[in-house]
Amino acid sequence: MTRSRLPLGRAGRRAAAALLLVVASGACAARGHIATPAEIATLRDVSGLSAGGKIELSGPQGRVRARLVFGVARPDSLRIEIPAGAGLRFLLIARDGRLRADLPLDEAMYEGPATAAVMEQLFGIDVSPADLVSAILGSPPDSLRTSWRFDASQPAQLVVERPAGGRLILSFEDPETVAPGPGAFDFGGARAHAWTLAEMSGRLGLKK
Repeated sequence: MTRSRLPLGRAGRRAAAALLLVVASGACAARGHIATPAEIATLRDVSGLSAGGKIELSGPQGRVRARLVFGVARPDSLRIEIPAGAGLRFLLIARDGRLRADLPLDEAMYEGPATAAVMEQLFGIDVSPADLVSAILGSPPDSLRTSWRFDASQPAQLVVERPAGGRLILSFEDPETVAPGPGAFDFGGARAHAWTLAEMSGRLGLKK
């Protein structure tokens, strides 16, 4: 049974549908300015954040870019949606040390530990959901290199890099510095197909 999409606020309502795209050239020009320490510090005072925008991943798979809607909440809750028309092409939810990846159009899911190793298999960059949440909320672990841009006193872009390689760029549209409701991080019912990590990784095609 397909579970209903849970909106993440204004950003979720405004997100446009788009496909996952492989790109060969440079990223779009960044908005705003390099964030000051005081601006980054404001993120440490909020319970969470949600926004529409874009994600760009660079790693062994090359470079991929997609529109998305996402939300995070302390300490380790993460939701990433890649829209497809009125529905969802891909959904990732992580909370309490567990992770679920959904492909609603395939009626397929993978569920497992929310670790850097699993994220590396799925997306080609070994950053755990908990570390990504911490980075988005202004307190990245020492294992990550991060840089922020702000625009009109609001977060506009976050770059996360692993010293061993791999980069993730989140560009924000209409960010809201409040945590989504708890229901946004519910896993929901089972899909028709429960895939292995290797099967989900192969279907996504982001890990060589």
